[in-house]
Amino acid sequence: MTQEMSVLDRLVACGIEEKEARLLVSLASQTPMKASDIGRLIGLSRMDAYNTLRRLQDRDLVRATIDKPMRFTTFSIEDIVERLVSQQEHELGRLQKHLDEMRSGEVVPLLQLEVLPEEEATFTVVKGRNAIHSTMRRMFEDAEHTIWCLLGRFGVLPIVRNGEVEVLNEAAKRGVQIRILANIERRTLGYYDELDDRIEIRHSEMSNVQAFLIDDEVALQLVVNDPNPFGRGREEAALTIEANGYIMAQSELAANAWATAVSLNSMRSRIREGRITEPLQVNLGTGSFYQRLRDSLKKNLTEELIEKPGTTNASLRIGNQPLTYNDPALPQLEALGIDTNEIFRTIGRRIGEEILLDQEIPDDEIGFQEVLARTWRELEMGEIEFEGNPVRSVRVVDSSSCGGQPKSGAAFCHLDEGILEGLLRVHYGIGVTAIERECSSSGENHCHFEIQFDEQVSELKILD
Repeated sequence: MTQEMSVLDRLVACGIEEKEARLLVSLASQTPMKASDIGRLIGLSRMDAYNTLRRLQDRDLVRATIDKPMRFTTFSIEDIVERLVSQQEHELGRLQKHLDEMRSGEVVPLLQLEVLPEEEATFTVVKGRNAIHSTMRRMFEDAEHTIWCLLGRFGVLPIVRNGEVEVLNEAAKRGVQIRILANIERRTLGYYDELDDRIEIRHSEMSNVQAFLIDDEVALQLVVNDPNPFGRGREEAALTIEANGYIMAQSELAANAWATAVSLNSMRSRIREGRITEPLQVNLGTGSFYQRLRDSLKKNLTEELIEKPGTTNASLRIGNQPLTYNDPALPQLEALGIDTNEIFRTIGRRIGEEILLDQEIPDDEIGFQEVLARTWRELEMGEIEFEGNPVRSVRVVDSSSCGGQPKSGAAFCHLDEGILEGLLRVHYGIGVTAIERECSSSGENHCHFEIQFDEQVSELKILD
């Protein structure tokens, strides 16, 4: 038996559970730590670590800082035993013996404990509205990265009424990403004004549960809900859940619902002004846009379009008629509030993604650029030049992209931007934005695109 294990055994002999003793020994050799970090250090689930810390805190064996999320620290092993002695006077003799033996030897080195495997999935019942909201408040305080609030017909009313809104706002201020998906109604609309502006809020009529997901590690879900939000809620019941599979599935469902949900501002317009202001989601069509582009070029439509003012790199048609910048269809769409620039950019992204699927792309960066330049030339979209590794600047010479009409032709320049975004996004595996810098502003026969990446260059996976 090692000296460290003898310390562990002595704490257990003093009436401390083995799990609590492991936590105290580990915490005694560390700077203040968060509950989740302590749990990972000794192999406890997040909620188990938090509950264990709370019990030890109630016994005055662990202290919590005022940070959010809280950090915990403890005393030296000797001080812990001294506190146990004062708390258990009827066992003073046995405790004093252990303390004397510990003081008589050299300082016991605190070595890293072997990490035990994490416990199995746990489901704990919490009964009564007060206990449920107390647990909710503690989870919000302990959140580190993300909070999903999935709310039903009463929305944030219970959170505001029971005081958790202040804790939720504090979490948002310290950088926790908070998303609330609720069924927003006229009678609950005003309660959302109590939330911090950094909290994202959306409406979904499919939201009919009340659950909270914290850091993709722990969840609180109501299973028995009092139909009266102003009642005492004595019969309410909830589960605290620590099960990776369940929480992952719930997070995916929440993300899917979030993608199609309506913003809070749009719901305000609906309820207060009777207006539907959220974007209209439409299907741009089916089939391969890239194949249609190639088929149109095989029919020699490019020369027909180049001779006309307002042509675009990509030959687009409505029925059998070529679509040019002078076509009245674009102003009519824009008069309805439809952003034709984004339509062309979206189509372009799909074409760019398909181009890479259709080509044999070398692993090296130079080979990638050569294949892309050849493909661009074969599509009769001009001569393309690249700068940087990864690509930071793209110049297209003799593109005829704006057809000498940069103001009316700007929409079609976004098609080229989208194609570049699709190509580079697939190649580098991260988000890319192509911003056209010259063509639509100068009317020259070339275009200059600036490439912006969603992540730092040092984090990119660049193929050498």
